[in-house]
Amino acid sequence: MNILHEELEQDHEVNAQYVQEINHPLIPKSLDDVIQVVKHNPDNENAINSFIDLYDLGLKLAWSNKHQYWNERKSDSEPDPVRPELKTIEQYRAEILIDGISIDEYIFRTQRAAAVNSITVKVDGLVFDGDEQSQRRMLAAIHASEDAGIESTIWRLADNTEAAVTVEQIRQAHSLAIIEQGKLWTKGAADA
Repeated sequence: MNILHEELEQDHEVNAQYVQEINHPLIPKSLDDVIQVVKHNPDNENAINSFIDLYDLGLKLAWSNKHQYWNERKSDSEPDPVRPELKTIEQYRAEILIDGISIDEYIFRTQRAAAVNSITVKVDGLVFDGDEQSQRRMLAAIHASEDAGIESTIWRLADNTEAAVTVEQIRQAHSLAIIEQGKLWTKGAADA
């Protein structure tokens, strides 16, 4: 088989796939579908917005079907179905609630929690985990060392290695972790 023949076959396969995708009907999504895609893919703006578009399409199709049925029956006792309000993606993102908060706030909180869970801080060349659980461990170690009069201990670092550290290094790591978390807890932290 020559190179030209191979290229033509590849082009044919690509075109066939493209035509199949174009002919595939749009499938409306439910509100639950939108919520699930936000919960499972909070970083995928395209998927979220596409599902919102398909949810909107579903509302319009449902109205169209009801209106067509009503129009065929022309019953005076039954009012014309109410047409759904035209909304933007931004309006849907503000109005659709997940656990009582808007989509954008849910995404922000999800991303913030992931960022807090990945905090690391550096003290004297040692990299400490700085997530909330690690902060609690640091605080407990600081208090216990004060009670016991201990000035150093073995500590598991962010890379899972163990190192001899001073209580002062733990105290500094704790303070830095609290500061990093504080930055993350404010929406404008990136601008500060």
